[in-house]
Amino acid sequence: MTRRVLTHKFKLVALGAGGVGKTSCIKRFTDRTFSETYKATIGTTIAMKAVDVDMPDGEHISANVVFWDLAGQTRFSMLRRRYMAGASMAFIVYDVTRPGTFIEVTEWYDKFIAVCPNAVVAVVANKIDRKDRFVPPEAGEMVQKMWNAMYYETSAKTGDNVDLMFKDLVRRAIEVDKVRA
Repeated sequence: MTRRVLTHKFKLVALGAGGVGKTSCIKRFTDRTFSETYKATIGTTIAMKAVDVDMPDGEHISANVVFWDLAGQTRFSMLRRRYMAGASMAFIVYDVTRPGTFIEVTEWYDKFIAVCPNAVVAVVANKIDRKDRFVPPEAGEMVQKMWNAMYYETSAKTGDNVDLMFKDLVRRAIEVDKVRA
């Protein structure tokens, strides 16, 4: 079968409370880096990456993804709705060592879906490398079923499942694009 290259453009937003690892996941994927030092995102940070995926039908597709890393702190909540507009994808991150960040996932999801009802969503349990985990995998799996969302357990520190999560998001967004075309 001949492989055909198509190019798509997507906007992906990172959502979740401050300090859950949104920026770290993006940097792990885009730059292959990780920093132990926490530095809060102010407003929003934007990154870009060409993401190559193999589709189930054998097509090799390249997508240009613009990552919008939205600040998780409450004081930036008024800006978020504007920054979410036009997103094809979102990943909503919680920290498995901080149960409160998991509880907030529903609020993040509701606010995003209100702006982008047809977008692809992944719920991400981050920091699975930590020994002090409090939020069990079953919690994320429950949310996955409830919203028919994608669910991943990741570690931005070690890189576990970060590439898989982003590539699956892109693959799913391409599939949604094809259905709408």
